[in-house]
Amino acid sequence: MTLTLNWGIAGVGMISHDFLTAMSNLPSDQHKVVAIAGKDLSRAHRLAMLHNINTAYEGYETLANDSSIDIVFVSVMNLQHYDVAKLMLENGKHVLCEKPMGMTYKQTKSLADLAREKKLFLLEGMWSRFFPAYDALDKHIASGGLGDVYHVNIQFGVEINDIERNLMKDLGGGAVMDLGLYMLQLVQFVYKEPPTDIMCTGHLSKAGVDESLSCALKYKGGRTATISAHTRATMTNRAEITGTKGTIALEYFWCPTTLQISAANNTEWTLPKGKYSYHFHNSAGLSYQIQECWDCLAKGLLESPKMSLDESILFSKLTDTMRAQLGVLDVGL
Repeated sequence: MTLTLNWGIAGVGMISHDFLTAMSNLPSDQHKVVAIAGKDLSRAHRLAMLHNINTAYEGYETLANDSSIDIVFVSVMNLQHYDVAKLMLENGKHVLCEKPMGMTYKQTKSLADLAREKKLFLLEGMWSRFFPAYDALDKHIASGGLGDVYHVNIQFGVEINDIERNLMKDLGGGAVMDLGLYMLQLVQFVYKEPPTDIMCTGHLSKAGVDESLSCALKYKGGRTATISAHTRATMTNRAEITGTKGTIALEYFWCPTTLQISAANNTEWTLPKGKYSYHFHNSAGLSYQIQECWDCLAKGLLESPKMSLDESILFSKLTDTMRAQLGVLDVGL
């Protein structure tokens, strides 16, 4: 028999809309949304009506106590990820949590420990990892197509300085958590081991939110990486991976649909159109991480081999270090 995952949605923002729209492209006998919950019941009702979801809850406790739900997508404000994900795990739900899963190493490690203790599936929503372009990149590097890889260079700049979580420090936004985490995961994907050293600089807004960063990372074997991000300016939003046999470029590296191996070798993937328009670039690709949840649970896996909990823990250590170096306070070191 086909496994049917009964989903709950915690959060009623734009990502939840894109997530539900992307899910509509997947087999309906594998994925069913049972309920959606938000702090504002009227917003939860509106989103539920749009996506033909029968139940809308005010607050997250009722969602956590709904015994018909197998897995919850946590898509609330960054600062709430830990509390809501913990609530769902404590109530026996598998969890797919938007990144960052925790605001600090301590929070992320605590969630991973809880999921492992309760034998529940937990995945940080690093949707980049599940795009076909990442599989193709991994195979190309593993086959020696780039030779020995010695440098990764990534830029990520989008004008998001005026969104709510980047105007107030206590909402958990900033260049490191919103943008830097995506760059870290790609460098880790390529090198497959943590850096031996990291040095970051950048600027804070008047509210104390990190609005830019520039980091140099050092790895064993003469390998390096440079990552730069900005919330006040648009950058190239491109990753370049350089080895002794050439350079691979990834446009929109956090949600890529092309892999440029050379000027004459460019592979493209087409994303399906959604029933509704998306708020964010290539959000149709959220379907890849949704399907990853199904694939793992159908195989009895409680972690994704493409994005392990140990990697989430590593990234939280690195982002703690980066935020400390930038001068962001209260990072829980």
